Amino acid sequence: MKRAYLVVGLGVLVVAIAAGAWFTLLQPAQPSGGASGNIAQVGAPAPAISLPVVAGGTSDLTNDRGKVILVNFWATWCEPCKSEMPGLQQLADQLGDEPFRLYSVDLQEDAPQIQAFEQQYGLNLYAVMDEDGNATRAYGVRALPSTFVIDKQGVLRLQRLGPLVDGGADTMWSEPWLADQVRSMLTTA
Repeated sequence: MKRAYLVVGLGVLVVAIAAGAWFTLLQPAQPSGGASGNIAQVGAPAPAISLPVVAGGTSDLTNDRGKVILVNFWATWCEPCKSEMPGLQQLADQLGDEPFRLYSVDLQEDAPQIQAFEQQYGLNLYAVMDEDGNATRAYGVRALPSTFVIDKQGVLRLQRLGPLVDGGADTMWSEPWLADQVRSMLTTA
């Protein structure tokens, strides 16, 4: 009987954490903290991201100007996020010698949680922590995972609010399609 209460209690805790993160996403972006007050719009400069890096230090999107940047918002409790991570890791590995950066932005979890997740799934991503949710809100994220692609000039070119889809290179927002879009941006000035 105690075990049943423990399992139910843990389930309620997980739901409460997920609900808290979701309600954080519904609040408007704040101008201070990890992101600017502007909401991301395709064709406009990407909102700033300056967040703690899981491995130590601080990220700064402006320091990566001149690179194509893929920003993926996620959380360890998000099932579709778990499905996307291996493909994103593969893309980051393939483009390791190119002017490319993958920002893996975790929503409101701490470094030990993220490190355990990466170890479990064999990941080695450039993971940053959006501790207060400001960067997530600045990008208008309403669903996890969400993916954004920023060109070399710092302009947001593509956004996907929700998970990537199954399919080949001709299926919009599939992993192969996304990889082709990034590679195409790498070849342009």
